[in-house]
Amino acid sequence: MNADVSNIGPKIKELREKANLTQKQVADYLSVDQSLISKFEKGERSIHSDGLNQLAELFCCPVSAFLSSDPVTPAYTIAFRTTAMDSEDLRAIAVINRLALNQFRMDRLAEGGSDDR
Repeated sequence: MNADVSNIGPKIKELREKANLTQKQVADYLSVDQSLISKFEKGERSIHSDGLNQLAELFCCPVSAFLSSDPVTPAYTIAFRTTAMDSEDLRAIAVINRLALNQFRMDRLAEGGSDDR
């Protein structure tokens, strides 16, 4: 896979909007300023690998999905009845998603597949 870092910002924005999250909510989750999220999405700043890992867990997709030219699709989605989620709520969701992603990887490996996602 060829990594195209120009894909990262638009994919962050797309996933954030699909999850009905604001830039401020994502910024609070990452412990950064909201303006930095805007700059990530516009491609004006690059995101560090830790931040990318955190976003992959939040949006339940592998990090490689941000670097690929393919459309990014979360492994699963959850619908919430509230829009008032704070950073602690998002951290809890990320932990659940991390567990789900690990289980998906283990299932693929058990079936004889590769772990390249």
